Amino acid sequence: MTLKKERLIPFGQIQPGITEGQGSRGPSHGIQRDVVAALGTPLLVDGVTYKQALFIAPCDGWFIKEVWLSGAVSIAGGTNTLALDNYDKSGTAARNVLSTTNIDPVSITALQGLKLTLSTTLTDRYMDEGDVLNATLVCGTMTTDGEGYTITAVLVGPEID
Repeated sequence: MTLKKERLIPFGQIQPGITEGQGSRGPSHGIQRDVVAALGTPLLVDGVTYKQALFIAPCDGWFIKEVWLSGAVSIAGGTNTLALDNYDKSGTAARNVLSTTNIDPVSITALQGLKLTLSTTLTDRYMDEGDVLNATLVCGTMTTDGEGYTITAVLVGPEID
């Protein structure tokens, strides 16, 4: 049987409690989504700041569950930082997603994923419609330039009504 696009039933129509705006406190459960993005150019450059918008919440009720970082070649030397923020559209302010202000991306082992420690302030990890998860990687003078830095964000959210 061949289905036409207009005949597909959104999952939220058959699974109660998963659609945005349901109940007084929002949906009771959501679907996990993984977002993968490159951080910077394939070969990182000394003295450059790389900014990346990772995810835009398409509706209320999203939660940043985990964030992972890796690189094909690890940065060595220099003063380097990685910061993650959850920009609150309604509050016009950024909330820190990490447990600290930033991390040193030198701490990763090449070709292995590093699970980042996120803020225990859960409100910093909730996202409503229009909020944006951003990453900022600042590269100092590296003795070994990083290559192929990639970030993966694991988010849980409702289906769009």
